[in-house]
Amino acid sequence: MNTVKQIAVVIVVFVCLSGAGICFSESAIPNLIGTWSVKAEGGVLLWGSASGPKTHHVAGEFTTLTAEAVVTKQQGRVLHGIFKSPKATENFIAVIGLDNKNLYYADEDGIIEGKIVSKDKMEVIYRHVTASDTVIAVGTWTRKK
Repeated sequence: MNTVKQIAVVIVVFVCLSGAGICFSESAIPNLIGTWSVKAEGGVLLWGSASGPKTHHVAGEFTTLTAEAVVTKQQGRVLHGIFKSPKATENFIAVIGLDNKNLYYADEDGIIEGKIVSKDKMEVIYRHVTASDTVIAVGTWTRKK
């Protein structure tokens, strides 16, 4: 009987350690380098007569935006890039969350919180508050092939 108990303990320990390996294994950090097509809808509140120089959305209660984001460099979880729209171009930095599913982004006057849906698609919420205007928008980034 003692041998049966020892074998059972060894099996239980092996199963527990095998499961722990799965729980603690880290999946690969997504590679987001490339050009992304941006589609967004949102709104702008003006505080003066015109939007700020880096505001991509056209002033108005309801706006749509078609733009492009280019992730030029990635080192681990940290990204650098350029966001371009018909109205402005600005630099951004971003990080991929520890879960490899969330994206946190800061540009010259705003921030994005996003979700990496697949290797070629992200869903994002953008917001900024400046002396000229306040913007909030929701959209998608789709990697261009």
